[in-house]
Amino acid sequence: MISNYDNDLVTSVFQSLSIDKKRLPSSGLTNSGIPSFVAEWLLDKLVPGMGKLNDLELKKVNDFVQKAFPRKDDPQVINYNIAKGEIHKIIALMQVRVKLEANSKQIPEPLANIPILNLSNCEISTDIVDKYQRLLRQGVWGKITLRLNSNVNGNFNVSVIDFDPFQSSEVDLQEYAQCRSHFTTEQWRDLMFCSMGYNPEHPNYNHLAKTRMLTRLIPLVESNYHLMELAPKGTGKSFVYENINNKVSVVSGGKITPAKLFIDGQTKLVGLLGRYDIVVLDEIQSLTFDNPDEVIGPLKTYLANGRYNRSGFSENPISSDCSLVLLGNIELDENQRPKHRYNLMKNLPKFFSETAFLDRFMGILPGWEIPKFQRDMIADQVGLKMDFFGEALLSLRRDNRFYQYAQEHTDFDHQTVTGRDETAILKTASGLLKILYPHLQLTLQDYQRDCLEPAREIRQYIRNIQYHLDDEYKKYGKDIYVDVK
Repeated sequence: MISNYDNDLVTSVFQSLSIDKKRLPSSGLTNSGIPSFVAEWLLDKLVPGMGKLNDLELKKVNDFVQKAFPRKDDPQVINYNIAKGEIHKIIALMQVRVKLEANSKQIPEPLANIPILNLSNCEISTDIVDKYQRLLRQGVWGKITLRLNSNVNGNFNVSVIDFDPFQSSEVDLQEYAQCRSHFTTEQWRDLMFCSMGYNPEHPNYNHLAKTRMLTRLIPLVESNYHLMELAPKGTGKSFVYENINNKVSVVSGGKITPAKLFIDGQTKLVGLLGRYDIVVLDEIQSLTFDNPDEVIGPLKTYLANGRYNRSGFSENPISSDCSLVLLGNIELDENQRPKHRYNLMKNLPKFFSETAFLDRFMGILPGWEIPKFQRDMIADQVGLKMDFFGEALLSLRRDNRFYQYAQEHTDFDHQTVTGRDETAILKTASGLLKILYPHLQLTLQDYQRDCLEPAREIRQYIRNIQYHLDDEYKKYGKDIYVDVK
């Protein structure tokens, strides 16, 4: 097959911010549980180059991983070596917290948490925290240098004496937009697709499949963007969320508690929705709750206005711009369409069928239109490094020009569109604008084809369910109508 993808163009425009995507699968790093945004950063530092890793490069990477990445059975060995006075360097995620206590006579010192070593009270200098304040939020991956120190009371404690972060710094959006101007729309679409980790030239990825998969990125570029994806098993629903940035938290199935999601009543620690930019609940068909009302009530409030509270645990509502993504498996018929097409919620927990809850989501991504993942669908072209790609997308959250463009150029038929329909379609269209047209140079035809119509389509799936479950929505009709203006 003749390749239409222009690797040289990507390299010349983005230079050191690009990477040959062949290198990651051949390195085996992701098999060690290392997310792609960390693994690609490491590859570029350890063995920069093009093509699959050769034997010498592979040995260098493997030796480094063996030495620097703790395995699950390593923590006590590392702690023992530190206790003997050794200085130890590891690659890991580190977070920092400051505990304020009432009536304390001392200014509290920051404490570092290194989950892989089960260390939660490591001393760390304020100089490091001041320099990398993202440690106080979701934490940062990097090279951590540890040693044992004695404090003024004669007690010994593990201290972080140096830290070298592995994640891209904030992106210059003006420069990013200028880079976009060097590409046609199809070239840029394929670059975005490749940067996610997928092969844009694979015959199974047609234009529609690519559009649906790029929609997975909207929760990164839009604040408080709540999306549901329903699909059969094997379409890689959670892959990009698990690998793009540590401001994204993926929780797979199991029990969801109010403490985990909102605020912990015992520790007073803010939950996932208050600490991350995106929270992804995977395998939602298997979600369980001790007391569903304690989760669903505050969650409906949060989805509506970006604030939540837990009665008796916090005086004031907690505000957040976190996007919530729900991923669920559904059954398909012999034509590869949903078995229960008029109620896609049929096999999900009961509260998903409540139309007021469903109405708060921007849309349902029809994952059955995405081909099942196969090994040859992995990207093997030059794309953007995952750490840069994730930061670029997240940086676009704060740019309101795209939503304004969508408002100015979208004409709603208000006999068929509710207020929530309108907001959802505008936010989805704005998100696709940010992904595909960050330079905002496009025609109305481009906007309708690439942004507005896909936005209407995923919102239409919400209407379909509402129409068949709740007579209140019959007055709006079956179909949502929008046009450009």
